[in-house]
Amino acid sequence: MFSPEDDAMSRPVPVVGAGSADAAPDSQIGVTAPLAESMGGTHRWLLPITVVTMYISLGVILGFVQGGVGPVLRVQGLDLASMRWVFVLYVPFGVAMLWAPWVDAWQWPWLGRRTGWIATMQVAAVAATVAAAFIEPQPAALPGLMLLGLVSTACVATMDLALDALTVEQVDTQQRAVVAAAKMGGISIGSALGGGLLVAMYPRLGWQGTLLSIAGAMALAGAPVATLVSRDKRAAHPAVRRSVDVVRMLRSRCMRLRLLRTSLLTYTMLMLFGFGRLLLVDLGISLERLGGFLGTIAPMANAVACLAALFLMRKLTLKSSAWTGAGVCLLGVGVVLLGINQKSASIAMVGTMLTGAGAAGLYIVLGSLILDWATGDQAATDYATLYGLGRLLAIVALVALPDLIQVVGWTAFHLGAAVAFATAIWYFLKLPSQR
Repeated sequence: MFSPEDDAMSRPVPVVGAGSADAAPDSQIGVTAPLAESMGGTHRWLLPITVVTMYISLGVILGFVQGGVGPVLRVQGLDLASMRWVFVLYVPFGVAMLWAPWVDAWQWPWLGRRTGWIATMQVAAVAATVAAAFIEPQPAALPGLMLLGLVSTACVATMDLALDALTVEQVDTQQRAVVAAAKMGGISIGSALGGGLLVAMYPRLGWQGTLLSIAGAMALAGAPVATLVSRDKRAAHPAVRRSVDVVRMLRSRCMRLRLLRTSLLTYTMLMLFGFGRLLLVDLGISLERLGGFLGTIAPMANAVACLAALFLMRKLTLKSSAWTGAGVCLLGVGVVLLGINQKSASIAMVGTMLTGAGAAGLYIVLGSLILDWATGDQAATDYATLYGLGRLLAIVALVALPDLIQVVGWTAFHLGAAVAFATAIWYFLKLPSQR
């Protein structure tokens, strides 16, 4: 059955221009009329700029977790099976839906409903990172470091929920693709710092210097949120139900299908690029080269891909834009397989960069749709469920897959991941939605 959602995916998206002829009435886009009327001039760009800086903060810490900790330990001689504990640090991003109702229903007394969560979680994440900096990464200290790492990533995951809810409430439909691109761009810049520059400088900075640098970058990147507090406090937020829950969202068959297709696509996307750096270390690349080149150039390529995706979404349909990103991902996997066959780290590095850039562009389509789907009186809960469950499935896979890779090898793993991803993107774009 043809649905309004399918129609939305088959026409170009007006990215900017709240005053365009295609702009939907306020009552149809999930933004209250008084707030929508006030969203002109400077505020139209203030929120995207703040989104960029906040996600630079998130990208710094995730960049180091994803692109720094594993390669550092691998270089020190740990086998792939021992890497699984690193991926446990992603768990808060997969289970954030469990506390998303609190983010929707509870407000910090001295700040806005959304900015209160953003600011307090940012401060707590910085504090946990600073504390971890003064604990040397010795085997006996790993439980304490794991606990502090989980506190930090849990706070960042909660900030992510609140910031996306703020975006849903304060940005109209025409600007959501811009904000999705700002989010991915900020993460890319942060990853270049945390997973690139700091990895390359790790031999000189050491553990303490690296973590203190991460904490400082997070503190500076989070400062602009103060500019949104007064507007958030004045905003007419949608009424919050006394009981905000995931079950209410899942009663809708349309939302269940959206959740299924989003989860499968997110899961397979992360399979494609989640182990790229470990592969490159196995192919003999040094930490300095890994951090200085791939860790810096690749996130910048992702940021360029975000801008390209915005352009494509203005000129093409959502489906065509998504297939373009998926095609780049699959091309990247092909180049990675060539690098493995030739035992060339340089070729595999190019493939890894292509895969990441394609996924970044594809995320703009996915993120834009999720922001639109999550409009309502429990925006944080709906967003966390739609996107968070996909990440939870990916975390389960990431924890289990090192053992599988060690058995089947890198070539078989990448072939299987490519087939799974191609199937998931087809299902995401072709499955008809019914209400």
